Amino acid sequence: MSQSGSITAGQRIEVGLDGDVTPNQNLTIDLNVQGPGDSESSELIVEDIETTATSIEEGETDTAEVDGNTQGAAQLVYQGEPVALVGNDQGESFTLKGDDVTIQSDTGDNSRVYTYDSDRLSTGETYTVNFRGPDGTSSQDKEAFNVTSLGLSVSTDTSITDGDALEADATANRDGPAVAELLDDDGDTVDTIAKNLRGGQDVTFNFTAQDAGNYTVEVTDNNTGTTVTTDTIQVNEVDGEVGFEGNGFVTEEVGDVARVPVEFDNTEKATLVIGSEDQNYVAHVHVEDGDGDGEATVLFNSYAAGSDYDNIVDVADDDDSVSLESQGGDFYDDYDTNETGYREEWTSLLATADYDMNVSVGHVSLSETDDPDAVGGLSLQERSTEGISTWTAPRSDDYSDLEAADVHERVGSNLTQTDEVALQDYAVHAIEASGIEGAMEVAGGSDQAGSLIYSADGQAKFYLEESNPGPNAEPDQVVLNPGNTHLVPDAENDTYYLAVDTDGLTYDNTDSTSVSDGDELTANFSVYGHSDLSGDDTESVYGNYAMTDRTAELNDGEDISVRAQAGQQISGETSVAPGSDVTIRIRSTDTDEPFQLTPDTTVTENGTFTVEGDFSDVNPGTNFSASIRVNGNELGDSVNGQVGEAAGADVTFSDQDSDGSTVTVDSANLGAGGFIAIHAGDASGDVVGVSDYLGSGSQEDVEITLDEELNGSATLVAMPHQDTNTNEEFDYNGSDTDAPYTQDGTPVTDSAEITVGDDGGNETPTATATPTEETPTETATPTETATEGDGDDTPSATEGEGPGFTAVLALVALVAAALLAVRRDN
Repeated sequence: MSQSGSITAGQRIEVGLDGDVTPNQNLTIDLNVQGPGDSESSELIVEDIETTATSIEEGETDTAEVDGNTQGAAQLVYQGEPVALVGNDQGESFTLKGDDVTIQSDTGDNSRVYTYDSDRLSTGETYTVNFRGPDGTSSQDKEAFNVTSLGLSVSTDTSITDGDALEADATANRDGPAVAELLDDDGDTVDTIAKNLRGGQDVTFNFTAQDAGNYTVEVTDNNTGTTVTTDTIQVNEVDGEVGFEGNGFVTEEVGDVARVPVEFDNTEKATLVIGSEDQNYVAHVHVEDGDGDGEATVLFNSYAAGSDYDNIVDVADDDDSVSLESQGGDFYDDYDTNETGYREEWTSLLATADYDMNVSVGHVSLSETDDPDAVGGLSLQERSTEGISTWTAPRSDDYSDLEAADVHERVGSNLTQTDEVALQDYAVHAIEASGIEGAMEVAGGSDQAGSLIYSADGQAKFYLEESNPGPNAEPDQVVLNPGNTHLVPDAENDTYYLAVDTDGLTYDNTDSTSVSDGDELTANFSVYGHSDLSGDDTESVYGNYAMTDRTAELNDGEDISVRAQAGQQISGETSVAPGSDVTIRIRSTDTDEPFQLTPDTTVTENGTFTVEGDFSDVNPGTNFSASIRVNGNELGDSVNGQVGEAAGADVTFSDQDSDGSTVTVDSANLGAGGFIAIHAGDASGDVVGVSDYLGSGSQEDVEITLDEELNGSATLVAMPHQDTNTNEEFDYNGSDTDAPYTQDGTPVTDSAEITVGDDGGNETPTATATPTEETPTETATPTETATEGDGDDTPSATEGEGPGFTAVLALVALVAAALLAVRRDN
């Protein structure tokens, strides 16, 4: 060691050492101090450089220093760290005393610091230090310090597998830097990790998975030099297995991305081989199950195979990983270039053929895959360009982040095939073509619209153009860009949904003319001739549709009539896409009867819509206007309307025999639909049975099941109820919900005596009128029809006399039935 240069009196210098020193080691340092004044005023303080446990500020409680000039309580020293005893002067003597040790010494001629290894002291003991001045007299102050254990410990699992990470948890009584070393069975260091310990908390040292064998982890606290070691950790070799999901055979069209599912058991690494020397192409691939779920799907781009593209292989789950180790075979070797730099004798696309596949445990070399864990195959079929269809979707939909399943769910509701698209809605083009996925991935991604509208690696392109440019004119193309297009791939079904936002579309012409109402467009998808994906001829498919303004109309433009009750329907039609949100804003035009309703619905597949409004709180005779809002924007003209009287109801409930479980209501007319409730005793009695929901108009022979069977004869009351909340469920609980139909403020009812079994001794009445010989026998059939629902097949002649009475009754019944049929038709 050496140190040169001039210093001044009182200056502190540090001397670098070439090697380590230990506490209490004697060091000889030649120091020539040149400066004003007495040279004895200059000093060299030698401190412990391994732990630097010296010269701390007053008030710190975790120090190992005891300063003869510092007043205060006993300080804390962790066993193993050096104690720096700092005097006032050089060569100052002191006494260090405890129950188990007494040391008398001095700080040395050229130092006022003495260091002592506390590892020699006992934990739980208190030690005192008494400095003496140059004249040998004791200082007035005695300082004390306590020695405590660092409490350093380390724990770990002592038996793991070679696929598991090796972890060790260390803890100590105080914070401080520490180093953990992983040692093999020979004691050699395999890995080293440095971390800070946190007093009283476990700190985990994570080592990567190791090969089978025995290991230990040694943790050393830097400040004290204290070291602890784990028990032997046995890393066991596990016989992992890998294979293919299913039968191991995958079929795909050439040019597409093949999905190869690899399964893992007790291992996370596999080697996949696609092809063979006999097939003139071999891909050597390493796969890792990154999330430990036992599977990883390898994406093999058959379009990019054999090239120098960097996305020949990928994984379906980002948690997994894959790497292409090598490609080989005559197909790959055909990438040789001639003197001009062009490739020659090169087949740019893998042939349609069956290719071998196998998978082996671990990341191994190609030469180590001769005995694989599983074998399979990849069959590449001919590709094709099938067609294009046009659909429309509501403007409010978002196609920027959809998957194929989301599009499938929208078909028939928010996605409708059409030959007419309203401006501002989406025009969705379903392109059916196989073998283009790989080229799109290379171009920017099979889920990126730019891969199609800017040409898929020079292989294929989608564009829109006007259908009828006129004679001797080229059609103008519609300007498409990633800002107004979104692509949703359905590679499994070889379909790609390209959604075009028609709001603000323009043509690529000199004037940038806007696409407007009445314009007819042609969607064109083409695979270029002489490209890698086609033969000599270009493959093209087309789809045509017209653009139209956004229009809507209520009730064919006619005035609207509704009743002062719930469930009133108002219908209309619109040109906007099915599935669009429609709100009808209904506002009173009578200042003395203000009200507002905003029922909403969605446009159906045929472009119509119907809303239901509750006008039960509106007085009959009130006038209103109704307007349409689609996706928040008002469309079409408003229509006037008026609220009429609420529809009434009537019910007929005859005395009858019953088995006690059901009753039959003869007839009912529910003006706005609803239910018939059966009450016990009278109109205020408990509800003991309710019919299913009944539509508006006349109902006959309504059979109602009672909640509990009648034990004997009883009086029951039939009461029609409204369906005020229009959910076709009976929710009446004494409130206004599904309240009874009323007339003059009183519920509409009819009562009946229900006879159960033989109660009352009733006998079947005998008809008193017998047809004469002049009466045609055909009248017997209508006579029976007229008595249906009476609970007795034999007619009761309670009115009229004479042999022709039953025939007249039958005639009346037939006429009534005919009138009822006409009424229903109206």
